[in-house]
Order: sequence, then C-alpha cells, then structure tokens
Amino acid sequence: MPTSTPLRVGVIGPAGFGGSYLSVELINRGHTVIGISRNPQKLGKHERYIPRPVDIVELSFTELAKYFEDINVLVSEYGPHTGGADALLYMPFLEAVRKIVLAVKLSPVQYFLFVGGAGSLHVPGTHECCVDHPDFFMAYRRAIATSEAHISYMEERLGVMGTALRTYKDARLAQKEGRATEKDEAAIAEYEKSVNKKDRATDFIKAGRTAFMFFDGNESFRWSFVSPSALYRPGKRTGKYVVTVDDMELEGEQKEGESVFEGRLTGISVADMAIAIADEIESEKLVWKHWGATGNISEDLPAPAYVYLDSVEGGSK
Repeated sequence: MPTSTPLRVGVIGPAGFGGSYLSVELINRGHTVIGISRNPQKLGKHERYIPRPVDIVELSFTELAKYFEDINVLVSEYGPHTGGADALLYMPFLEAVRKIVLAVKLSPVQYFLFVGGAGSLHVPGTHECCVDHPDFFMAYRRAIATSEAHISYMEERLGVMGTALRTYKDARLAQKEGRATEKDEAAIAEYEKSVNKKDRATDFIKAGRTAFMFFDGNESFRWSFVSPSALYRPGKRTGKYVVTVDDMELEGEQKEGESVFEGRLTGISVADMAIAIADEIESEKLVWKHWGATGNISEDLPAPAYVYLDSVEGGSK
C-alpha cells in the first residue's frame, strides 16, 4: 500500500550512477537506505545509510535473500563491469538479474523496482523493442554526440568509449560547418561503421531488454520495471518529469527519409529520474508496469556522474 512513513529501502548499486542519486534522494526524504554492492561504503556515511557489502555474483540466490530480510522496498540499479574483459556483457548481467529476482521472491521485500534501461521500451505503435530496431543505435549515437553533458559523463564513466564519442562529435561538427578534413571524414566513417556492425553497448542494452521477460506478466511478486529514456545523463534537477508506459517517448514527427528515431529521442537527468523512482517507491502507482520517464535536458552542461552522502544534511564523506 502507498505510504508516507519512512521506509527501509535497499538499493543495489548505491554508489553507482543512478544508485547514488537515488540513495541521496531517498535519505533527503527521511528514508533509511541499505546499500548493497561490493563497495557500498564509497557513497559515504550517514546515520540513515547502512552499507551492506556483498558480491552478488559470488552468492547463491538463497544466500542473497538473507541480505534483503529487513528491507521494505528494494531497487536494483545493478550495472555491469565497465572495464576489462567482463565489461558490458550479456550473459553475466542476465545471470545476476535472475539471481536477484529469485532472492526477492524468497525474501519479505514488499515491492521490487528494477531499473533496466530504455532498450526494452517499444517503438511507438508497435510491439517491437527499440533496441531491436535496426536504426536505433545510430540515432542514439548521433543524439548523444550532440551533448557535451553526455560526452563528459561517458568520459568519466567509460573512458575510451567517451573519448571515441568526443572524436566523432568534433568531426561531425566540422562536417556540419563545412571545414571537415579527410581525417574528420575518416573518423565519422569509421565510427558509424563500427556502430552499424555492432555497437559496443549492444550486448548490455539487449540484456536489459531481455531482463524484462523475468517480469512481464509475472504476478508472483510485486514489481515495477523502470526504463529511463534514451538520453539519460547527468544534468539539472528540475523536479519535473513525465511518465510513459511501455512505449518510448519521441519528440515531434518522423521526417521523410529519416528513421523513426532520428532527431526525436528524449532524455531525463539522473537527478530527475531519482525523483521519479522515489515518488514511485512512496506512491506505488506503477506496480506491475513497464514504464519510463522523460524530463527537460535542454541545459546541456556537464554535471557529476556520481553524488555522495556529504551532500545530505548530517552526512560526511
């Protein structure tokens, strides 16, 4: 049932991108957060923050369930490794999601919110997931390459992937302004060839889409599947957002000769997405729903990819 009383909210991945903003949002609202990850102490210290170190990959689901025993609501902001041979892989992510779902079902958790990414949202008017549309990745890469906030975020989080995106952005800008060199043209061609062949984020984004199958039509536990809109990035906290169910929100009309996504992708700041998730934790309006949220990202300025508990009154890093 919806509640206005303080809750004990478990956050898997509390020191990560979405998890850190959500944890701070929840603590600012008076809730207690139990941070569950390998290094939850990285978020900082606060009297209503309980770091609970655990390596989800190493535990069985029955062992993991014990870490959820005193939690009212659980949010998974679980993400994959972003460096090395295990980065952004399909199967390890799905194996971890399966384990978390089974652990939730064994535990007393009353409501489970899973943050799974935009790729599972449908192309409007169809039942096709956006990630399965042949034009999605190119439109996505072109869209994020126009944003200084998004590129800075990717450089901070993903290193070489952000560097490559900045090179692509600079080359496209030179092309648009009529000053592109042969090196610029080659950079554009090479980047777009790699996207068309296999975008480096394909496996992980498709894993997020497949993860929805653990939830779709399943009423054996209370869940909400959260898909932030495609241009999800650091940015201004406006306090406003719009929720959509199942379909990806697109701007304007499709232009003749262009894909359904080109120039139409929407976004939301990580701070506003944290508000949307926190609101759902408190209101429970979207139980058993697959939903996304969009917001105003017109202020395209770099912002921190992570926040810490020293930004909460009474906290110390």
